[in-house]
Amino acid sequence: MRFRGLSVARWLIVLSAMSAAAEPTEQTASESSLSLLNDPVEEMVVTGFRPGALPAIPGPVTHVLLTENFVAENKNLADLLSETEGISVRRLGGAGARSEVTIRGSTPAQVAVSLDGVRVNSLLTGGLNLSRVCLPLVDRVEVTSGAGTLVAGSGAIGGVVNIVTRAAASPGTRVALTAGSFETYEASLLHSGVSEDLDYRLGYCGFSTQGDFKFARPITVIDGIPIGFEPDRATRVNNDREQHAGNWALGTKLFGGSLRFSNYTVYSSGGEPGSDSANGLTAGQSTAARSRDLSNLAQLKWHRTLENAFFNDVRLMLYHRHESSNFRDPLRASPGPNEMDTRLSMPGLALAVRHQATPFGQDSQLDLRLEAANDSLRATNQSGRDRPRGGIAARQTMKLFSERIQISGGVRLDWTDGFAVEALPSIGVVFEPRPWIRLRGHLGRAYRTPHFDELFHPDEGFIRGNPDLDPEDAWNFDVGGELAFAEIGPFSNLIFRASWFERKIDESIVYVFINTATIQPINSGKAHSEGFEISASLDWTRYARLSLNYTEIDSRRNRNGARLPGQASHEAFAKVRIGPEDAWKLVVEFQNVGEILVSESDRRLLPQRNIWNASAGLDLAEISALGLSRWMDDCWLFVEGNNLTDEAVRDVLSFPQPGRHFTAGFEMHW
Repeated sequence: MRFRGLSVARWLIVLSAMSAAAEPTEQTASESSLSLLNDPVEEMVVTGFRPGALPAIPGPVTHVLLTENFVAENKNLADLLSETEGISVRRLGGAGARSEVTIRGSTPAQVAVSLDGVRVNSLLTGGLNLSRVCLPLVDRVEVTSGAGTLVAGSGAIGGVVNIVTRAAASPGTRVALTAGSFETYEASLLHSGVSEDLDYRLGYCGFSTQGDFKFARPITVIDGIPIGFEPDRATRVNNDREQHAGNWALGTKLFGGSLRFSNYTVYSSGGEPGSDSANGLTAGQSTAARSRDLSNLAQLKWHRTLENAFFNDVRLMLYHRHESSNFRDPLRASPGPNEMDTRLSMPGLALAVRHQATPFGQDSQLDLRLEAANDSLRATNQSGRDRPRGGIAARQTMKLFSERIQISGGVRLDWTDGFAVEALPSIGVVFEPRPWIRLRGHLGRAYRTPHFDELFHPDEGFIRGNPDLDPEDAWNFDVGGELAFAEIGPFSNLIFRASWFERKIDESIVYVFINTATIQPINSGKAHSEGFEISASLDWTRYARLSLNYTEIDSRRNRNGARLPGQASHEAFAKVRIGPEDAWKLVVEFQNVGEILVSESDRRLLPQRNIWNASAGLDLAEISALGLSRWMDDCWLFVEGNNLTDEAVRDVLSFPQPGRHFTAGFEMHW
């Protein structure tokens, strides 16, 4: 008889030795060791197995990306999001160029992005330019996949991304400086502290680049014949960009609670080269178009916990968001003005209350949330618009059987001026029979009202809006599970995740040609997306960590079965970190992106691509001979290389991205 590869006799020997070790005897340790050495027992290796514990999650499907886990890797917000399963990032150029997030095959406008709980999606285009967020000022990024309309309301068809800035109540100073290819430089400074009853935070990020990288021209296959441009390589022109971001906050005690005011400002200016769409040395790029934009988000939050009240947690938030932009192109030949100014504002308020109780010994939590805001547009190329909106949401959460089962359900009533009131129900179940295993499922309705450009964009000959659009309407469903193991043989901290998801959407909004020269958004009818995502991570001693994930999505129109454009058929990501992460580390990353359908009409495809990145970092504060640990917690020096194989990379709208490029810098914290 054998058990797990060991004979019963050998198991008895092992158990006897363990028993002897557990009970005191008169035999010395050396005598015991000598006895075991003289015992003719076959040598064997016993490896361990221990289950682990999964981290708590605030929702059925949520990832929390901590920026501290990416120290000395020179990441931006787009990089962090693109390393997560189910998430794709559309990059429309190199450093500083526009990038947008999509979740499980959604469009950027179908992802609700918030900064410290306030929506920051563009009122004009619906998406958020991720490059306008300075990562050194960010503490973590919370991502919820699937319908997130209970919290976010309209626009959360694909999911919700909440960016949380660093807390003012954590005293310390952080400094970072980098320099890289294409004359790209970035610097950041963040200081926070506490003085009596006042806590404060001051932060700054600066960025500049010339952005003059070389790139391969696109090749289009028509009737089996590849057709390219002359010359087959070009240089990105008019691609310089300068950006400055500032963040500050003050907090104190007021009326038995905490009061905090925070402000986040970003200014950016630079060239707008557009796409490379012609032959010649400039490759059809715009050599004179320029843009500048300014955005500001101001928030005032008050939070109080009450012990003997029905609602024992109260949060009140007032906020105002402002955006202004200027675009000019003196050489513009297409219809429309050569210069455009746009101003957007969004004042609003939100009130959230919570009731916690333990009926029949089970934890119960009721959350109520009330929101009201007004979206305002003033622009030189279209009429001014004001659009009030509001919502009220209720969610009940029950934790049963010692929190092994969590059931969360609720509904949101959402209203936008010009559209009907929408009821958005949602229910999620989490089953955790053991601390190391979790099963979950979620079902919810979502919708999105058209943004200003889709409705009211003036007729410029090649593009115009459509005021008759209906909102997008969708149902999301997903099921999945997670496993955590503290130890399996030589490996530790193992976490496995897998999910299957499906989205059915009515009246999806797409831009199509309505004649030979003009595109316009229309409601294209029903479509559906389904797919799966898997991920795993593990440690091998303290010197190596491996993480990988894979996502596959199939999205099609119901009426003709045609694939939806704008998303990759699959994405895979793998990352290996070598070294004790608190002292030094070597990181190698690999990303595979499947083919991308650019347009339904011409069946143009962007081929799949493989990207390799690598970085190396050393914490000088860990070298005792330097004595830096007396003054600072960390002092990282690092170098990073991106797209090491010099792959020709283009994204959905076919804007070129840089080939091989490098960055070096340092990060300090004290």
